[in-house]
Amino acid sequence: MKILDADFVTSVPAGGRLPPDAGPVIAMVGRSNVGKSSLINALIRRGLARAGAKPGTTRLVNLYAVRAVPAAGRRAMRLTLADLPGYGFARGGTQARREFEVIVQDFFEQATGRTAASRRRSDPRLAGVVLLLDGRHAGLDSDVAAHAWLAEHGYPSVVVTTKNDRLSRSGQARALRAHEAALGRPVLAVSSRTGAGVPAVRTAVGSLLDAATAQVPAAGLPGTES
Repeated sequence: MKILDADFVTSVPAGGRLPPDAGPVIAMVGRSNVGKSSLINALIRRGLARAGAKPGTTRLVNLYAVRAVPAAGRRAMRLTLADLPGYGFARGGTQARREFEVIVQDFFEQATGRTAASRRRSDPRLAGVVLLLDGRHAGLDSDVAAHAWLAEHGYPSVVVTTKNDRLSRSGQARALRAHEAALGRPVLAVSSRTGAGVPAVRTAVGSLLDAATAQVPAAGLPGTES
């Protein structure tokens, strides 16, 4: 995938609506403070996305409009990167967790056309999910549950581990094997700080977009699964 341009669009709170012209949507999902915003910035090569001041404070879905060429031979298209609130921890206790659940449920219902107000051809459609995991901690219950939930609903996905630059080279290899064993699928390892692995994520996301717009299953690239 070749990124041509990108810009921040809006933040959607609980009960808010996704813009009707969002186009294909790639959702960034992961635990609080896993590095979703940093990966978005690395993918688009711009410092647009900003993380919350403290883990667990974000209560919004942040949307970024991107113009990109998903694959060789394809025309440029408009898509949306959606940065969802992090799961696994929320400041504010039970009320905050409930608000998180409402935001995420609303997002997926709208992005998959499951509401009466989101079934027009111009409305957003979920092209896939990038599930981010902390490379240092394989097999966390919340990560395994999130992956199982995505698989249960049939959402095409790419799994990416972050913060790998905080491990030694041998430690990165061991951690990647542990993540793949925990989920039973290929995983892509990246470092948003050094840029290592980011091109492979762009390619995998381009595959999700290409498959979604062609209405065929994503296949043929490491890290993608439907």
